[in-house]
Amino acid sequence: MGTHYYISADQQRGARWSFTAEDLAATATRIWPDTTVDTYDGDTTELQIHLDDETLTFIWDDEYKVLRFPDHQDLEVPARVVHRLLRELAPDVPAVWWSEADATLEPVDLSPDPEPFAQSFGG
Repeated sequence: MGTHYYISADQQRGARWSFTAEDLAATATRIWPDTTVDTYDGDTTELQIHLDDETLTFIWDDEYKVLRFPDHQDLEVPARVVHRLLRELAPDVPAVWWSEADATLEPVDLSPDPEPFAQSFGG
């Protein structure tokens, strides 16, 4: 616990996300209507996504186009949220994820089934 996970377009392969913080916030609030959105310093947006009895925090850095979230006991839930957001916003853009603890870039599986990507956080 105490680490963060990061997701971005696979810039090493020339991929770029074209969506904005506003696009991300609009998509999150459409999918999860109880989502709250706060913007800081013009470049950082915090999403508080409320799922049943759990609230997940995601931070979007608009300058670097990176989404991050803190470590959770069950990483499968935030991974599924990320998968859903990216399937809506950039389904054809290669993406990668990494952790603060291990900066090894891992591919994001954006196939229609969220299970492979969600399970990649378990191992």
